Amino acid sequence: MKFRSKPVAIIAALAMATTGAITALSSNSAQVDAATVATVHAGVTARLYTADGVMVSNRALAPSTPWQVGKTATINGETMYQVSTDEYLRASDSTLTGQDTPAPTPATTLIATVGNKPAPLYLTATKGDPQPYSELAANTSWKVSRVVTNGTDTFYEVSLGVFIKATDSSLNMTPTNVETYSGFTAYLGYK
Repeated sequence: MKFRSKPVAIIAALAMATTGAITALSSNSAQVDAATVATVHAGVTARLYTADGVMVSNRALAPSTPWQVGKTATINGETMYQVSTDEYLRASDSTLTGQDTPAPTPATTLIATVGNKPAPLYLTATKGDPQPYSELAANTSWKVSRVVTNGTDTFYEVSLGVFIKATDSSLNMTPTNVETYSGFTAYLGYK
């Protein structure tokens, strides 16, 4: 079969890609009900991203199209919905329907709540391309996986290798396992 236009080929390729099996949960994701559907906003051609946060360059989702969601994940500090084996749709580009009420957060989970102004994200990765400057929105809450101090500043890890400063947020409880690294340095992305 010969396709006469790129959009038709892209839609056909995406349709074939979405028939694959959904992968298992990762540590920063939550499985959702099988009836959960993300519908792309009208007027938006939604880009897709890999689990590593890399934009898929040869595919996008058409406006107003529904996609079954395998899991919800936080990738680079942004909520995304899995719509294929390794392809995610940004939550901001879609509306989620059919999702059950999430399970309550265990009482032992550290949650950082950003203050009244956005919190800059600090990075620790040293390989790959430099990352752009990014912030977490004011008055939002994030699960904290680690608390690290270098003797001067304390940081809360909100995604793998991504931190916010303790001075930009507050915790729901006193952390019990603070890691101390005198040489710990985190940097802001480029602007």
